[in-house]
Amino acid sequence: MEKYHIKLTESEAAILAKVDLWESHRNHDEGHAAYKANAQPILTLLQSLSDRSAIPQERLNYWNDPRYHQGRIKASRKGLFERMVAEVPTFTRIHILSVIFDIFCLCADLPDDVIAAFEEKVGNPQWVSSSDVIPIGKDARDLTRQYRLDKTDAPEEFFKLCLDMGLSLTTAESVMRRSNKFDRIWTN
Repeated sequence: MEKYHIKLTESEAAILAKVDLWESHRNHDEGHAAYKANAQPILTLLQSLSDRSAIPQERLNYWNDPRYHQGRIKASRKGLFERMVAEVPTFTRIHILSVIFDIFCLCADLPDDVIAAFEEKVGNPQWVSSSDVIPIGKDARDLTRQYRLDKTDAPEEFFKLCLDMGLSLTTAESVMRRSNKFDRIWTN
């Protein structure tokens, strides 16, 4: 569903066409060549998006703000990637290209049918209150089961979708926690 995708200008689309978005390659040499070839286009694309303020604030927060990361290590996603690849600029590492691209240009990695069904269940995001969190989280969990989504990835994708829809960080976190409770009897 392109509803939440960042609209690229013609020149940005041309730059993106030069980027090798494959996460795996047949051999090390092929992967390294793609890594080297991607460095400049990725930096150019990110600079262009930044210059025209095209990246929504919630996506910047998702990348830069530690509160948007629910892992054991309290750091932003940017901080975690910088720790992993301290020897080179973060945005040029081939194994995180899809992550960066997804965060800044695309919405949650969910099928269009799931996004549409979730939007319908949430309704108007401006009317969502704290009492709606449990049913919305249950809806996300039910959609995960119904569409046989990966139970480990789906909660994070619903978290991103909640943010894109305009729900607050607190609500998105609560929905993510609720949608992640698959194995506990008391959450059914």
